This record gives sequence, structure tokens and C-alpha cells, in this order.
Amino acid sequence: MIDVGYSDPYFLLSFPYNEVDLAKVKALPVRDWRKKEKIWRVHKLAALTLKNLPANWSKDAAEARERVERLLTYLVDFKFDQNIEAHDGLFPYQERGTRFLRYARKAFLNDDMGLGKTIQSIAAVLKANVDSCLILCPASLKWNWEFQFQKHFNIQPLVIHGNAQTRQEQWASDDVFKISNYDILTRDWEYIPRKWDAIIADEVVALKNGSAQRTKLARRLKSDIRYGLSGTAWELNLLEFHSIMQWIRPEILPNFWNFQRRYCSVDHWGKINGYKNLGELHLLTSPFILRRTKAEVLPELPPKIYSDIPLEMPEAMAKQYNALAGTYLHTLKEKGAKANPLTATIHMRQFVEFPSIIGYEDEVHPRLQWLKDVHEEAPKVVVFTFFKTSANKLAEIFNTKYLLTGDTPKDKRLPMVQEFNEQDRAILISTDAGRFGLDMVGADVIVHYGYFFNPATMIQREDRLHRIGQLSTVQVMRPFYTNSVDVGIRKIYMDRQESEHDFSEGSQMMSRLKLSMKDFEMLAFGA
Repeated sequence: MIDVGYSDPYFLLSFPYNEVDLAKVKALPVRDWRKKEKIWRVHKLAALTLKNLPANWSKDAAEARERVERLLTYLVDFKFDQNIEAHDGLFPYQERGTRFLRYARKAFLNDDMGLGKTIQSIAAVLKANVDSCLILCPASLKWNWEFQFQKHFNIQPLVIHGNAQTRQEQWASDDVFKISNYDILTRDWEYIPRKWDAIIADEVVALKNGSAQRTKLARRLKSDIRYGLSGTAWELNLLEFHSIMQWIRPEILPNFWNFQRRYCSVDHWGKINGYKNLGELHLLTSPFILRRTKAEVLPELPPKIYSDIPLEMPEAMAKQYNALAGTYLHTLKEKGAKANPLTATIHMRQFVEFPSIIGYEDEVHPRLQWLKDVHEEAPKVVVFTFFKTSANKLAEIFNTKYLLTGDTPKDKRLPMVQEFNEQDRAILISTDAGRFGLDMVGADVIVHYGYFFNPATMIQREDRLHRIGQLSTVQVMRPFYTNSVDVGIRKIYMDRQESEHDFSEGSQMMSRLKLSMKDFEMLAFGA
């Protein structure tokens, strides 16, 4: 029989060696063997996985398990408590989110984009009365974080920027709140304090690659409070989720290899083709993940209305496209398994936006003419494209200074969007580099000028407008050419959107749609 003792923060499992008990212990998802003490340890936050383990519990261990189970159950129940009054100008759901973060201390706030994750995390940290807090975020969001501190809390944080000497002095300053982009971790590591009272990681998907240097360095930073923020749960696969949770709460999950073996199914070649044991994974992680959708918490938020706009290519344009699609199909057939279908689609995707980008004529261009007509009717429009060349061309055609691409200086993005929001008439052109963290509530029409395969990317575009502060219904306009790659991609991302389930909400399935070579062959003409 297994004996269970307790020494905070671990349950200690011991037994005379026998295969039966050893198998039971090895079957636990979170455990490690202490060779010197000859004992197995299970972190207290994995207490729920011990519930059905046949064992003799010491009095201390039984009391500890009861305390921890109460805490974990409370955290889960608290997420659904609708009887919380708002304070300090917060919405009730934001007050609930703020308290959840305070109680959980290390948690993943996974609310939909536009629900105020920034405000909730700052409010939670302020309630903790910390003396040091580091905010990590993409470089494009540093100034937005500074703005949110100033606007909502009348606090002036320190934004880490400038040359190496300036940054070294900034890291050594006694400012309580410091804001830095992830990439500075690798450049300034020798100057960065290793211990903080609190760390907030915005767009925490930046830490989804466990082998990346910035992820390794972020894990070496110590803090008693840490919050990961992201609005796109379905963009993750389980191994990326593991990497993120290894930063937020490493004690509740197995190491990488055990995690992959326990929760991922692989094919004959070792490639992941599905997931398993997700109920158990949900049991371990759900107390530390809070996800709310706009539909749940902001029923008063104006809806998104989708308008699909089928367009037909003129005969000459269709002839050029058919030749291009034929080349694409020939490439797939010739290279077979060695083909890179996603790369091969690029020219077709560029063609349907601007044929001239890849050397074709586009004197008659229905998509562009349609957009001009839309802007005549809708004075304020935000247009998204995947390609920087398309964005630059659109900005030139519409003679707009509101252009957001990866080349736009990080400290210029927020002022540009704020100025755009205040205009009576304007068009803002953006690549997907502009879809993170910028509030474009000054317009209520968004155009997907070009498509991308990942539904999370498309929704991130839309939610730049569809967020708190938006007073009008958001019109999402999706032009597409019939019998083209547009239709193929629309089918793929819409199928993904319908089939993907976020396990953090309790689903028994979280998977990415796998595309076969046949699927890629169908992309060219959408059928």
C-alpha cells in the first residue's frame, strides 16, 4: 500500500518496492522521483489527480489535500460567479477577472480580444501592492501599455527603450512598473533583475516555443505573481500550450516529453495527429485559466455583421489566373510529398489582391473597384491584407497616411491609430503585423482584402474594431473571387473555425484541421 505524507508544497509517496504500486504512481501525470530520499513527489496543485489513488494518508497529508481541493474548486467556481459588483469603473466581469487573478496568483487570462485584459491584470497587480512589476509584450504594444497605465490608473510606468547604455540605466532604476518587449530579454539579459514581485506576459503566445531563447530566459525570471494574457486560445496546439503553461504554472504539468506522450497521439512517423486524455489535462489546468467570450459578458456590445461579397474576374484576368493555377497544380503533382503547398499558394493569393504585384496586368480590377465604392459609402474603413506589397499599393491608391506594416516604427503605431480614430473620414491599411493590441474603435467597417488560413488571425483582425468602446455595429466585409484560391481558403478557415474546440472551456477535443495533398489541389479553384 502507498503511504502519503506532506511537506509543503509536495505530497510525498512511499511504499515497499512492488510492480503494482510502482505502476500506479507512474500512471500519475505529475510526479517526480527523488533518488536520494527514495520517495516520489506530487505537487500540491496536482492534488486532484490523487483522488482515486489507493493509499494511506497521514493526517497532515489528508488535511493538506482537503485545503488544496477546496482552493482549486473555489477558483473554478469563482470563474462562473455572476454575483460580483464592479468597482473603480470596471465592468462586473472585469472585477471578477481581477479577483480571479489575485486569488490564483499565477494564471492564464484568456479572454476574447477587446474585453480589457490589460486593465484587469494591472488592477490585480495594484491590489497586490507590489514593489516591482515587469510587463513583457511585443514591441508594438509597449506604448499602448504605457497609455493604459496613464489613462486608467494615472500611473507613469517606465518603458524600456533607447540605446544599450540608456536601457542599462533604466533596468537599474527604482520604478515599480517597467515595460519591455520580449526581444530585449536576449539583448539586456545581464542587466535585467532576475527577481520581480509580479510579471505580466502580454500576447503570451510569444512564449509558445519552448526551445526559443526568449522563452528560456523568460522562465528564468522569478516572481510570486505572474499573469499570461492572450485572446486567441484556438491558435495554440497542445505543445505550444505546454510551453506557455511552463512559464505560468510549471508545477501542474509533466515535462515536455512526458506531456507529449500522455496527451498527444502520433502517427507511424512520430507526427502528432490528435490529442488524448484531455479531461485529465482540463482537470489540472482549468483552475488557472479564465476565458470569457464577448457573447458571454458583453451582450450589449454591438454585433459583428458579416457580408460576403462574391466577385467575378473579367475574362482576361481569369485567363491569367487559370494559367497561374495550372502552374501551381503542376508543381504539386511534380514534387509530390516534397512540395511546400502553403508556399506554392502565395502567388495565387497575391494575384487575387493585385495581379501586377507578380507581373500580370490589372487594368480592370473588380476587387479594387469594389473597395473604392465601399469607401465612398463608408467614410471610415480599416482594410487588412497579409502582404506588405498589397498594403503599400493600397495606401498609395487611397492616398492615406494611415499605413500599418511590420516596418511601421513601434512608437508611431499607437499615435497613428489614435489620430485615425479621431478623423471624420479616413482609410487605414494594415498587414497582420498591425492586428495586435491596437484599438481601432473609431471605425466600424473592416475589409478582409486578402485571406489567411488561420481563423484566429482573421478574428484578431476583426476584434481590433469589435471591442469595448465600439458604439456601432461592426461590418465585416469579405470580398472574394469565385473559382479562385479565395474560395478554397474561405472553406479551410471556416471549417477550422467550426471544428476547433478550446479545451480550456472543458471540450474533449482540441485539434487542428489537417490538410491533405488533395485539399491543396482543390485550393486553386476552390472546389
